[in-house]
Amino acid sequence: MKTNNATKDKNPSSEPVKNTPSDAGKKKGKGAKINSLVRKIGVWMLIFLFGALVVGLTLYLPVNSKLREAEAEIERLRPIENAYEDLMPEFEQVSNQRSIYKLLANSSQMHMAIINERDIQVNRYITYIEDDLSNLTLIEFPDLPNSLQEQFSLVTKEISGNRTDAIEELQKFQNDLLVLIDNLE
Repeated sequence: MKTNNATKDKNPSSEPVKNTPSDAGKKKGKGAKINSLVRKIGVWMLIFLFGALVVGLTLYLPVNSKLREAEAEIERLRPIENAYEDLMPEFEQVSNQRSIYKLLANSSQMHMAIINERDIQVNRYITYIEDDLSNLTLIEFPDLPNSLQEQFSLVTKEISGNRTDAIEELQKFQNDLLVLIDNLE
């Protein structure tokens, strides 16, 4: 029977396998390592999120402050913008009146230069009037600047030929400017 016991001891399949203390330690060691790793990852994630929060706040707060200052400045400027928009039509009307008065003054000076036969001054006033007519824009009367340019071209054609006809055309031009001034007021 001793040989049977010896064979039983040698046959591992006949005996149930029991966990040895070294196997249990290996399983606990793996679990502890995993838990330790999860904790480390969690701590690093918390540190990362805290850092991101700190960086985000340090960037966000100054920008938010500047944004609030800009919004306050916009609110402060809003009445000025409204006043500007209200004054623009009046400014354009005054600007147009100024241009027409300038045209009238230059044409009057040109009239005197034609009468006194000062050709250099006449040519200078022709240039002034042509420039002013090309820059004239009338929203109320969009076709009128072109009409005035055509009428003034009749004056310039007559200057080299018949001065009395040029003076008559210039007077018609001045009368149209006076009517235009009355219509703009």
